[in-house]
Amino acid sequence: MIKIADKRQDVAFERARRNDLLSSALCWFGVLFLTIFGLKSYFSGLPDYGIGLMVFGLCTALIWLQFKLTQNWRVFQSMICLGFSVLYLFLLSSGGQANTGLLWCYTYPLIVFSLLGTRLGTLLVGVVLFLSAIILFVPNLDFVTHSYSPDIKYRFTGSILFVTALGYLMELSRMEAQRKSDQANDVLKMMAHRDELTGLYNRRGIKECNEIEVYLNSKPTNEMALAVCDVDFFKKINDQYGHDVGDEVLKVVAERLKNSIRETDLIGRWGGEEFIILFPSTSLEEGYQLIERVRQSMAETHFDIAGQRIRLSFSTGISSTRYYDNWNDLIKSADKQLYKAKSAGRNCTKTTEHS
Repeated sequence: MIKIADKRQDVAFERARRNDLLSSALCWFGVLFLTIFGLKSYFSGLPDYGIGLMVFGLCTALIWLQFKLTQNWRVFQSMICLGFSVLYLFLLSSGGQANTGLLWCYTYPLIVFSLLGTRLGTLLVGVVLFLSAIILFVPNLDFVTHSYSPDIKYRFTGSILFVTALGYLMELSRMEAQRKSDQANDVLKMMAHRDELTGLYNRRGIKECNEIEVYLNSKPTNEMALAVCDVDFFKKINDQYGHDVGDEVLKVVAERLKNSIRETDLIGRWGGEEFIILFPSTSLEEGYQLIERVRQSMAETHFDIAGQRIRLSFSTGISSTRYYDNWNDLIKSADKQLYKAKSAGRNCTKTTEHS
């Protein structure tokens, strides 16, 4: 549970951070250049073209403001890509100042692929390039105010296709690198929260699980039981059979406990030969019955481990959020009951007694 929660939180945070940085950089660089070149064109005898650039700059600023207020990345993607698509076609059909509009068109595929990815980016860029071909090669269009020489048309078409392919491959490489980075981060997070020997949660992982579960079970009607289990006479097993066999014993106990509890329960290795189990939405009495069934089943079974036939059992102390509403008190109470179980001869379960 904590692994899923952590992963979702981390991925959501990283995505939000990247989206915020990308949107701010893209929009404000766009506003800056569109305003500068719009003013330059306006005072250079191209008022309509200059006003057009400044309007696009204003629209870009409004799109950024809308994103900052709503944090709706999908709406921002759609609006900014639509805006840059219209700007691209405007630059291509008008020619820009001194025939330089084409130069800014080369940024378009890179922007679209970085915002939409390869699949949707290819679709949108494909449509816009098709419209580009119409603007360049269909004569006498009313909305096209600039004409290009045949050499410019063909060279631009070839170069924009090259930049498009380059942008596609760059975004594909970035996505693959991100995927590998996410996989590596998942491994590191798993190592931070998992016990290497048993594959269960380690102490850190189970404590973070508990922080979630105590919150979920904070209402009096929603109780959570917690059990601390200790493998009986584990030191003797190590001394008699060796530490390799001792490690196999811990694996066997961990697997048996994990397979015996419910899907909603949480289990971890607390340290050494101690295991801890959280039973969400479970009363103290129900938790006692659950762990007792597992304990009795294990005590009645002979285990063949590393060529040795071994009888295993464990002692358990169990407590509940019925009496304790914080982690320290809850674990101290379970530890106290575990000590009582050991003092009573081991291979038994003791529960919190509260007056």
